[in-house]
Amino acid sequence: MTLSARAAGGWPATVRGLYLVAMAMFLVTVVIGILNGLDLVDFNVPELRNTLLTHVHAGTLGWISLGIIATTFWLAREDDRRLAWAFAIVVPIYVAAFYSGNYPARAITGTVLLVAIAWLFVWAWRLAMARRSLPTLAVALGLTTFTYGAVIGVLLQVQGAIGQTLFPANSDAIGAHAATMTFGYLVLVAMGFLEWRLKGTVGRPTLGVIQVAALFLGSLILAVALLFLDPQSVQAAGGLNLLCELVAVVLFVIRIWPAALRTSWLDAAPGRHVHAAAIFVVVAMALFMYLVFKFISAGDPSALPLGVLVALDHTVFIGVITNLVFGSALALSADRADRWPWAGQVVFWVTNGGLVLFAIGLVVESAEVKRIGAPIMGVGVLIGLAVIALRLWSSSLSGAAEDAVQV
Repeated sequence: MTLSARAAGGWPATVRGLYLVAMAMFLVTVVIGILNGLDLVDFNVPELRNTLLTHVHAGTLGWISLGIIATTFWLAREDDRRLAWAFAIVVPIYVAAFYSGNYPARAITGTVLLVAIAWLFVWAWRLAMARRSLPTLAVALGLTTFTYGAVIGVLLQVQGAIGQTLFPANSDAIGAHAATMTFGYLVLVAMGFLEWRLKGTVGRPTLGVIQVAALFLGSLILAVALLFLDPQSVQAAGGLNLLCELVAVVLFVIRIWPAALRTSWLDAAPGRHVHAAAIFVVVAMALFMYLVFKFISAGDPSALPLGVLVALDHTVFIGVITNLVFGSALALSADRADRWPWAGQVVFWVTNGGLVLFAIGLVVESAEVKRIGAPIMGVGVLIGLAVIALRLWSSSLSGAAEDAVQV
């Protein structure tokens, strides 16, 4: 049996299936995002808040988390099909529950999803203990953050369903959930994937362990502070978080950027997306540290610049994770690279160019620049989804033979 024939089943097929489900979910996010970015619809009004929450969760859970789980299976070169099926079924139902606005439905489906997340947490740590590498450690730590962030999120839905407060009086549970799920989880997992893709790290180098441990600890400190401490103590915790983030980003630049910057940016290869993700990690961390600094100075979460906050979200979602998933999915379907060779250039430059414009518009508070960047970014993503879906659908998955080193 040929390698391509063998690759068509087993874990590569599971990875492909999860990527396809994730892309279907991402369509929801992109359509709502384009309308919102163009200011054609004001989703911040109360009657459309559920649609905005659908946009967020279809992106963070449907696209990003399913994509991360698929890529983790590739990292491990093994899968758990029951776990994959659980996420592929429950995540779309949970997203639909947000659209419905029904708190009991959100609480019930969220609890079911939380069981699957706990299952993933155990699976990831078993992998990290069996294969003692920095990539598996970073992914396990990131999925640990994902787990406790999910607990906060589900408790918020249960709280809405029963009409009783489940958190301390001064708690900022929404802030803790958002900060955890948007940053501590995603950037930490991304660091693990970048170690694997850019450096092929097979051990646990000391500086690398300090890097991921600092990021994990900083996120945990901030989450605990927002949940349980008074405002003055939260400011102090913010300072500790800022220190941890600074250590992590400096070590990341020293260790990863030399490899990340060495690529041909004009060559339409899947790896280019991975290199771009490494650059956006630093941009995202800089934006996050700026927000933490502003919070320490003001002591009031409502005083944070909303534009920078939204720019941070999209830098992580699109710049880091979407580039990583696009690069991985394109590599998996490498045997179909001869189809529409021009598409790789369009997807990379339109998506990332639109993101840069969109983020700049948000940071400098220019509605005109934001309205230009949003549809450009959205069109780039839509073209990417179409091209990758068609490639994956007809691929023999021979690209799974790449990166064969056991990490």
